[in-house]
Amino acid sequence: MSTSGVSSSNSAVSGLLSEQLINESGGLTSGSTLTNDGGTLQLTGLASGINTTALIQAELAQQEAPLTNMEDEVTALGTENTAFNSIQTALQTVSDDALLLGEPSTFFPVQNVNSTNSSLITAATTDGVGAAVGSTSLTVTALAGAAQTAFAYTAGTGSGDNTLSITTGTNGTPVTESLQVADNATAQDIADSINTAGNLGVWATVNSAGNLVFSSQATGTGNEVSATLTDGSGSSASLTQSGSAADGTDAVINVLNSDGSTTTFTSPTDAATNVIPGVTLTLNGLTGTSATANPVTITAAPPGVNTSAIITQVQQFVTDYNNALSTIEGDVNTAPTSETTPSDYSPYSGSLFGDDQLENLVGDIRTSVYQNYSGTGISSDMTSLQEIGISGGAPTATASNNTIAGALTVDTSTLTAALESNPNGVQALISQWAQSFQTTVNAAASPTGAIESRINGNLATVTNLNSEVTSQEALYDQEEKNMEAQWAQVESTLEDLDNQKSSLSTFATNLTSSTS
Repeated sequence: MSTSGVSSSNSAVSGLLSEQLINESGGLTSGSTLTNDGGTLQLTGLASGINTTALIQAELAQQEAPLTNMEDEVTALGTENTAFNSIQTALQTVSDDALLLGEPSTFFPVQNVNSTNSSLITAATTDGVGAAVGSTSLTVTALAGAAQTAFAYTAGTGSGDNTLSITTGTNGTPVTESLQVADNATAQDIADSINTAGNLGVWATVNSAGNLVFSSQATGTGNEVSATLTDGSGSSASLTQSGSAADGTDAVINVLNSDGSTTTFTSPTDAATNVIPGVTLTLNGLTGTSATANPVTITAAPPGVNTSAIITQVQQFVTDYNNALSTIEGDVNTAPTSETTPSDYSPYSGSLFGDDQLENLVGDIRTSVYQNYSGTGISSDMTSLQEIGISGGAPTATASNNTIAGALTVDTSTLTAALESNPNGVQALISQWAQSFQTTVNAAASPTGAIESRINGNLATVTNLNSEVTSQEALYDQEEKNMEAQWAQVESTLEDLDNQKSSLSTFATNLTSSTS
């Protein structure tokens, strides 16, 4: 948008004297004054009695009308870009969903391992796939425990440091770590220092008797704990073992064999990987007091696609797809106030009502969803998304709300059956569809797509409009000053003439009196 250049100050002043402008400004007045408000000349008529300030503002209002249109267009373009950003974000989300569905990793085989009592034993494949297929019944009669040793501690009275040496027999290989502690440190001070260091092989606490208790950080047998305190300051600080040291314990798992016998396994931790090939057992509690009491059954299923995860991804795609199309159609089909048809569209409303480009995009997206891919090398019984349960609803005598609105639905039973009967066919179909769908959506919604181009075009227009508004406002400000100066000169001249008239009138009166 552009406006014509500002007219010269002389023509503007002459324009002010039109009958229409005089009437709009309030006409002639009496008792008018010349004032200065904050440095701005305010003219309301001195000798002429004309409301000159109103005349100037009326003239400028006519010239500045195009500025209002430009400012309205700036606001409208901002509103339009807000809508475009929402549409772009919604489409990018659904494009990402399609990308994930088309990824080969979505259809990688997984292996499910289930437990009949997950509160006591949970199970999972150790390497994703490869667990021995079948069921195994087992019991847990012991959990892994950590070695513990208690020490009576007496603080010294010196100000130097002592050396605390802690030895843990990690799986039969003793390891000694040292820590410097103040001679006058309390038992709690030492426990806090050990736990803060975190690398001494033990955790420390102070029991109700005031003794330091060191527990091996590693569970299982062969992790006994011992400690010595070397006095480095000549004081009486001491550390002596209190009672017997308790060694760590292994978890005990018993597998029930088909002949009624049991095979016992031990594990230094409660995560046992040596009982069922390819399966990691997490032991949460004891199943009973004997090797055969209350067995828990672990079942490893054959590897296959993760049906539940794929269905969840499809449902997410459908949700985001419906949201994206609802967002676009809400903008395209909602008319601004007093604009009921696209032909009434105003460039200053910021509305996308009747936008041809967006209407065509909706049509293209829907076409890509319902496209048939027969003859592209995929399974002949799976050539469209409708055949695996992704559609606008099953055809019935009465159309559903989803069918009327063009929304997608997922028939999970149909999709599950397809995945179970022919997972490769489903993968091939979805892979073909995902590529086509993304091509369509990304042409509009990618960072280099059509919507981004329209956003950037609007931003460039806004920049130009704002620059032109600023420039025109500066010209109009100068025009106003010129008008005020010219009217001030007119009023000054009229005042001089009025003064001369008064002087001549007085002279004539005096002359008449003298003649008489």
